Amino acid sequence: MISTATIISMFVPIIFSFVLFAGLVLFYRKRTGVALKPLIIGSVGFIVFTQVLEKILHVIVVTSFPNYADHPWWFGLYGGLAAGVFEELGRFLLFTWLLKKYHDYKGGISFGIGWGGIEAIVLMLMIIVPNILFATMINAGTFEKSLAGQMPAEQMAAIKETVLNQGISFYLLACVERFFAVFMQIAFSLLVLTAVIKKKFSYVFYAILIHAAIDFPLVFFQTGHLTNLWIVEVYVAIIGIFAFVFIKKAKAWVPDIH
Repeated sequence: MISTATIISMFVPIIFSFVLFAGLVLFYRKRTGVALKPLIIGSVGFIVFTQVLEKILHVIVVTSFPNYADHPWWFGLYGGLAAGVFEELGRFLLFTWLLKKYHDYKGGISFGIGWGGIEAIVLMLMIIVPNILFATMINAGTFEKSLAGQMPAEQMAAIKETVLNQGISFYLLACVERFFAVFMQIAFSLLVLTAVIKKKFSYVFYAILIHAAIDFPLVFFQTGHLTNLWIVEVYVAIIGIFAFVFIKKAKAWVPDIH
C-alpha cells in the first residue's frame, strides 16, 4: 500500500511547477521586464525541439539499441549531446528567425523563462501523473488487472516496485531540482542569444558541449547505476547556482534596448 501522505506529496511537484513558472514571470517582470512573444516562443520551442523532434530520435535509437541501459557511458554521451544539439540549436534558430526584435537582456530572460518554465510543467506532468494513477491502482488492488496485456509482466513488476519505493522525499526533491534547472535554461538562453548578437556561432557550440557535460552524469541515475538521489540533487543545485551567477553577469554584455 502507498500511504495517503505519499500520494498527496505527488501533487506537490505539479503544483510547484505551475507556481514556479508564474513566480519567475512576476519576479523578472519587476527586475528586468518580461516580453510576451519570447516567453511564448520559448515555451513552444521547448515542446517542438525536445518533446517532438528529440523524442523521435530517441525512439529510433532506443529501438535500435534496446540494451542501452547496460552501457551508461555511451548512452550518457549520446543523451547529453542529443539534448545539447536539439535545445541549443533550437534556441539559436528561434532567436535568429522569429525573435529578431528581441535581441536584448529582457528578451533572453523571457525566452529562458518560457523554455525552462514549460519544461518544469511538462516533465512533472509526464512523470508524476502516471505515478498517481499507478498508486491509485495499487491501493485499489487493480494494478495487474488494469495493465495486463499492455506491457510485459517484468515491466509491470518494475513499475510497481518503483512506485512503492518512491517516498515523500522523492517528490519533494523534484521541486528542488526543477527550481535550479530553470535557471540553467535561462542561462543557456542568454549564452545562445550572445552568440546571435555577436555573430559567433562558436558560442552555440560551447553551449552544446556544456549542456552535454551537465547532462552526462545524470544518465547514471536514469539507468540505475546511481541510486543516491541526494547526490543528483546536490549536483543540480551546484550547477543551478553557477547558472544564476551567469544570468547576473550576462547583463553586462547583453544589451538592454527595450
